[in-house]
Amino acid sequence: MRVRAVGTHGRAILGCAVVAWLAGAAQAAPASGGLFVRERPDPVVVARGYLKQAREWGTAAAKLAENKCDPHAVDLFYAATEAAWNAVWTCPGSREILCEAAELYAAALEGLLETACAHGRLTGQGLVIGPSWKQVVVPIQTKALAIDAALIEKVVATPPPGDTRITRHHCRGGFGLPVVVRVKAGPPGSPMQAFAPDRQSLAATAVLRFKMPGDETFLQTFAGPLARDHAPAILDLANPVEIAAVHIGQARPLLAADLTAPLLDVLAGTPQAGLAGFIQPYGRGDTKARLEFLEPHQPGRIPVVFVHGLASDEGTWFDLLNELRTWPTFHRRYEPWVFHYPTGAAFLQQSAVLRRELQAAVRELDPEGRDPSLKQMVLVGHSMGGLHAKMMVVSPGTSLWDAISTRPFAEMQMRPEVRRFVAPLFFFEPLPFVKRVVFIATPHAGSSLASRATGRVAAITVRQPAATAAVYQEVRDLNPGVLRGDFATGLPTTIDVLEPDSTLLEALRVLRPPCWVTTHSVIGTAHQSLTGDPGDCVVPASSARLPGTVSEIEVPATHTRVHHQPATVRELERILTQHLHETAP
Repeated sequence: MRVRAVGTHGRAILGCAVVAWLAGAAQAAPASGGLFVRERPDPVVVARGYLKQAREWGTAAAKLAENKCDPHAVDLFYAATEAAWNAVWTCPGSREILCEAAELYAAALEGLLETACAHGRLTGQGLVIGPSWKQVVVPIQTKALAIDAALIEKVVATPPPGDTRITRHHCRGGFGLPVVVRVKAGPPGSPMQAFAPDRQSLAATAVLRFKMPGDETFLQTFAGPLARDHAPAILDLANPVEIAAVHIGQARPLLAADLTAPLLDVLAGTPQAGLAGFIQPYGRGDTKARLEFLEPHQPGRIPVVFVHGLASDEGTWFDLLNELRTWPTFHRRYEPWVFHYPTGAAFLQQSAVLRRELQAAVRELDPEGRDPSLKQMVLVGHSMGGLHAKMMVVSPGTSLWDAISTRPFAEMQMRPEVRRFVAPLFFFEPLPFVKRVVFIATPHAGSSLASRATGRVAAITVRQPAATAAVYQEVRDLNPGVLRGDFATGLPTTIDVLEPDSTLLEALRVLRPPCWVTTHSVIGTAHQSLTGDPGDCVVPASSARLPGTVSEIEVPATHTRVHHQPATVRELERILTQHLHETAP
């Protein structure tokens, strides 16, 4: 009897609701031809109703997620996102409704993605909504991104924390939720796995896209958003550089964007190894030299390899990269690579590692040599990084070895395995696929700071790798009295190599790149020395100048800030534009 009574009561409520609706419809519009005609509702009123739903459901979902970690929050956030979407669709001409809906939509979508991740319901396979007995998978589509959805490791909806290494935050308002898409490293043995950094992140804007809204029935209203079937949708992760607007019925709001967030996400997950990599090279795993792709490689894009300087790390480039990423041409035609290395380790050894890493990357990415873009590589080096970059484009012959030894290399007493280790440090050919080098505050003729007390103390504190020190000791013991210059009294540190009277540095300074390599210089001039020579407080302008460069600009900045300046960004954009014009088929 109780079940029957409840059922009868439910039918009574439904019957009353139908009668009331029919009566209202009859009063709103007279019959014509024996049919009732409903008066078309005001779009603003309908849109306001959707906004009210979005606000109430979003608030309720946030409470569930915060207080109980209730998985039902996923479904409630989903319904709130749909309601905000429907408000724009229903009233596309109202700017006021669009602004309010965009705010509610972004908040609901952020809550949806966060709670879905927390409950394991968001993967590269899709977004899972609904109760366990009736789950629906919302597919993910990547729009103009460099990756397929299957390569997504995580969608980060919460904005990453700020970082002092990035001075400006590039974002734009609009519809959708700017997110960070973390990319999987790739299968073992693949180039994407071999050259992946600790984090590889892309900028994207999430748009949960629904179909045309339908009229909500009485039963749906009565049951509430959690009990009814969820509307089908698609979760788009769009590239905000390539896609400008969102299509919502007749509305075309601008797509929201945050181009700085991926760099902040990478920095948040990358330990700073600058000083540690200088004082204690190879002291930890994160100081090991390696080449890293900041984005998934795409055939047809030209690599720009950034090499940092002494007592620094790859994070020093992120301010410059943040500016370059606002330039669509850089997104479409170039891709950033960085060389991470312990700057306190032996200079020649790190140059040899960079050479091997670049050769391996080109070989593994394009084993058949079909991608011409990989043969147009650009190197950008700051400070000592510029010296490493130059080592990639010169043919030293015997000059580097003659700078440190009075005996020819072939006549030196060495075990075969030691000879195989030492030879590539001094004898090599320019990399044929590097076509341009940009030197930023590079001490081609050394830095007087290396000779000062600060430089001497720094050189003493450097702990050289045991294996490298052992090789040096063996070569010196087997060949007494033949080593000279930087190597005469002990294994030189990077500080020793930067001495103005370094024989090794002098040998490198006079070497010239081949005719197919174009070079440029950016020189810091914020400081005036007692002799009147301008410089950047570390590298004199006379030392930063190099004969044969096709362009040279002076930037009024100190040594550690030269590559952060707007003038340097503009110059690099000009150089990369010129590079495209000169290398295009």
